[in-house]
Amino acid sequence: MTGLRRHRWVHVRADAREAVAGQCRDEASGQAVRRCLALGWPLVARARATGDRADFHPAGLCLPLAEGRRRIATEVHPAQMAGVEEPAPLEVVAGVLPPQARAVAHELAALARTLGFTARAFGSAAWQWRTGEAYLTPASDLDLLAPARAAGLARWLEHLAAHEARSPLRLDGEIEDETGDAVNWREWVAAPASVLVKSPAGARLVARAALAEAWR
Repeated sequence: MTGLRRHRWVHVRADAREAVAGQCRDEASGQAVRRCLALGWPLVARARATGDRADFHPAGLCLPLAEGRRRIATEVHPAQMAGVEEPAPLEVVAGVLPPQARAVAHELAALARTLGFTARAFGSAAWQWRTGEAYLTPASDLDLLAPARAAGLARWLEHLAAHEARSPLRLDGEIEDETGDAVNWREWVAAPASVLVKSPAGARLVARAALAEAWR
């Protein structure tokens, strides 16, 4: 089965919530998933791990700060899905950020638009925006997602470092192609001989030069 790209929101059918919660590895996790799905929260697509079934999509849930931001893994069969949603645009998620970080996020979102793509956000900021619960701390990163084949990617990466100097949140995140292969933007800029590529199937080391050629 082709995996869902990581960080995508996975909406679960109302009549499948109990079954999805029952696919958790322990009862406490199942109860948490049951409660969050009842609130209308989506799951998030994750990379495949050992023990995941081939005919199910790996998914998960991150609980809010009040519950220790615990990450819970489960699985969703295609028949249990109500839909899949792209990560939220950065400019939308910006509303939950501290004021100074919000200003930086809006500037980066506007820059991405001028470069021809939509910058998106995932991680704690996205969960806080989606659920209305507290996830962010002063030590949190702002996780950004940009397309690897964007014509203006080099300029985008140059601006991230400059904008981070004014942001109270560290700017982290990935560049990703249409297959779901993704590389941390800092690692990409550092230009090592090999980079860690994360995908729906898992992680692997790839020669940076070969990947750069593929992403041209």
